[in-house]
Amino acid sequence: MKDNNLKVLFYHAHFFNSSETFIYQQASNPHIRPVLLAKRFINATGMSYEKFEHIQFKRTWWDGLISNLLVIFGVDRYYQNTSINKLADKIRAYQPDVIHAQFGFSAVRIWPVAKKLTIPLVVSFHGMDASHMLRKRAYRNGLKRVFEYTTSIIVCNPEMARVLPLTPNQKEKIVWIPYGINLNHFNPKPKSDSALLRILHVGRLIEKKGVPDLIRAFAKLKIAQPLQLDLVGTGPEGQACKRLVEEMKLDQKVIFHGWKSPDEVKNLMQQADVFVLNSRVASNGDSEGLPVGILEAMAMGLPVVSTNHAAIPKAVEHGVTGLLVEERATNELAQALTDLLQDEQLRKSYGMAGRKKAESVFSMELMHTALHSVYRKSIDQ
Repeated sequence: MKDNNLKVLFYHAHFFNSSETFIYQQASNPHIRPVLLAKRFINATGMSYEKFEHIQFKRTWWDGLISNLLVIFGVDRYYQNTSINKLADKIRAYQPDVIHAQFGFSAVRIWPVAKKLTIPLVVSFHGMDASHMLRKRAYRNGLKRVFEYTTSIIVCNPEMARVLPLTPNQKEKIVWIPYGINLNHFNPKPKSDSALLRILHVGRLIEKKGVPDLIRAFAKLKIAQPLQLDLVGTGPEGQACKRLVEEMKLDQKVIFHGWKSPDEVKNLMQQADVFVLNSRVASNGDSEGLPVGILEAMAMGLPVVSTNHAAIPKAVEHGVTGLLVEERATNELAQALTDLLQDEQLRKSYGMAGRKKAESVFSMELMHTALHSVYRKSIDQ
């Protein structure tokens, strides 16, 4: 089989959610022939599904009930369920060599079909599927069935191996493949001579991103030069963040940009002096995987201030490519931002080191090659 004829079916509920650029990049692998399988397709800006072969399916409430029974009880006799047979027929027509489930919960849904068709199954974990969702017994039971069948378990954070319900032998299936960035698209540009120092956050306004505490840290900064905090993203904490900004009288210094396209984010990165992501474990246990925004910022030559959380230290080396503080340490966060904002040479040094690390560890080419190797291994087993 020629490598470029290797057909991989990507399975997820929706392609492509605007916050899931990492999935789009994985599907855009030039070493394979990708096919998308989903209930719903969304043409997010810059991520059109129409360039891919794609299959749409819809489940009835009855199909969903049977699927949940499979998850909870793992009852083999349900393999012949009508819904599974219909889905198997759709997939069989495309003759994929490998099925790649995006997120653990997608793997729970698709593994009975993969087993029925004797197609190798690869699963990728991205964050929430390896954190707070594991509190659900039904989900954990479903994963145990997945891990018995799957050939490879791809993680964006090696620490996920500690929390996933794996047997000792199954841990050998773990493969760490970092997300990859298009380094030709995200590349450093000369900074303007503006006296304004800009701090950029890119991420949803949700608890695990720690934006309210970021605003509080920003309020503590005592820098001679004018400052601006640019917040890109939307989410349930948006209104609370805006009220906090008003209460702290920071209306002229904190800018809420809302959702921005990848090109618009890139333009904001070109204007920024420091990138910040104040991640933490949320009260429900939700945590990050490896935030793509950090990798894009590094590729753009931006110094990064973030936290010792999830796989972030795999990207941000403290004192080399940026500064790391503990979760929920608002005073430490303010001090780290101050240290960088007051030292232009330090910003340049960290930014250059970040770009080099992006080139050596987080390039899209490296990710595509590693994924292709996993697919080939799955077929050869």
